[in-house]
Amino acid sequence: ISVVQGARLAGASQVIVSDPVAGRRDAALHFGATLTVDPMEDDVVARAVEATAGIGVDYAFEAAGIAALVSTCLDSTRRHGTTVVVGVDASMATTEFLPVMLSMQGKSIVGTLLGDCHPQRDIPMLLAAWRSGRLDLESMISHRLDLSEVNEGLDRLRRADGIRTVLEVGGS
Repeated sequence: ISVVQGARLAGASQVIVSDPVAGRRDAALHFGATLTVDPMEDDVVARAVEATAGIGVDYAFEAAGIAALVSTCLDSTRRHGTTVVVGVDASMATTEFLPVMLSMQGKSIVGTLLGDCHPQRDIPMLLAAWRSGRLDLESMISHRLDLSEVNEGLDRLRRADGIRTVLEVGGS
């Protein structure tokens, strides 16, 4: 959802989201996605290429932390497109792709740590976007739990239940 809002703020004309959870696809539309795809029902690469008139996307973001999806992102990008790896695959799994895609099609794979924020530049810009209503942070919080409910929060995370859960210290 953060990637969706970031893409929208950056001026992306199309934002395509793939997620197997219907509620998260609905949330993606709320936050600015123009197309959502259920990867359990549809071919993500085919839908992305179709939505871009056969060209492919400029940028594909792997935000789920599933190593195998990096190749899906690569296949979705256009010539000279960029795949950005945001998610962390805690299993330390590997993925396969054809290196020729990088050299013969000019594609790139880059990693990002915490969105590669440059605090002095980005925080004022993000605050201005939030203050003006262009960045919707409040709606990203689907659950608020007291710190003593941390295990419930972890269970929600494992079940992909909700968007973001905030743990409150000394909750109200």
